[in-house]
Amino acid sequence: MRKLTPLLSLALASLVIAGCSSSETNEFEGIPAQDLYNQGQTYLQDGDYNNAIRYLDAIDVRGQEGAYGEQIQLSMIYAQYKSGEYYKALDAAERFARTYPDSASMDYVFYLAGLSNARLSDNWIQDFFKVNDSKRAMDNVRNAYGNFQTIVQHYPQSQYVQDAQNWMVYLKNRLAEHEFGIVKFYMKRDAYVAAANRIQELIRLYPDSKAAHDALPLLQESFEKMKIADSAQKVAQMIEADKDQDFPKIVKPSYSAQF
Repeated sequence: MRKLTPLLSLALASLVIAGCSSSETNEFEGIPAQDLYNQGQTYLQDGDYNNAIRYLDAIDVRGQEGAYGEQIQLSMIYAQYKSGEYYKALDAAERFARTYPDSASMDYVFYLAGLSNARLSDNWIQDFFKVNDSKRAMDNVRNAYGNFQTIVQHYPQSQYVQDAQNWMVYLKNRLAEHEFGIVKFYMKRDAYVAAANRIQELIRLYPDSKAAHDALPLLQESFEKMKIADSAQKVAQMIEADKDQDFPKIVKPSYSAQF
C-alpha cells in the first residue's frame, strides 16, 4: 500500500478540521438574547416544544438570562414536560428550586414535578388493558405524592391544591396496593413473620385503604400459622367489626389539556 504524501495528508487534515469547525458553528450566534427569548416563547405558545427548548436553552447556555431568567427556566420546565422529557423536566425543576427558592411560582414548579413523576409511573399498555400496575415505578409514585403533598401543605392558596389532593388520594392507593402485593408474595412463600410485619406497616401507613382492610385476613392467618392465638383473635375481631365497610372506587385523575 502506497503512503500518503505529506501534502495530501495535510490537505485531508485540513478538510477534517474544516468539517469539525462547520459542525460546531453556533446557529444562534449574533442573535440578541431578547430575540431568542421572544422566538422561544412563540414556539412555546404554538406547541412547538422542541424548538422552544432550543431557543430558550441557547439563552441559558450563553449565561444571558438577565431579568427574565426566572421565566426562561419556568418555560423550560414546561417545554420539557410537554415534549415528554420528564426526567429533564425534573432536573430543570430541581435547578429552579435551587436558584429561585422564594419564587412565587414554586407551587407551579412542584405541580409540574408531580405530573412528571406521575407520567413516569404510568404504563399506557396496562392502563389500556386495565391491568393493575401498582408494582411499577414506585419511586416515581412516592416522589409524585411528595410533590403534591408539598403543594397542599406549603401553598394552601395555590390553584393546584385541589388537583394535588386528588392525585394524593390516587397515589396513596397505589402505594397501599403495592404493599399488599408484597404481602401476598410473602404469603405464597409461607414467610409469615415477614408478611405479618408488612401488614402491620401497611395498616400503620394506610389505615383507611382498601388494601389494609383486605390484608387483615392474611394477618390473622399469619398469626395462626405462627401459633400466636391471642393476636389472631384480636385480628378476627377487627375483621368482624369492619366487615361491612365500604370503599369508594379510586379514580385516576385525568391530565388536563394544558398539562
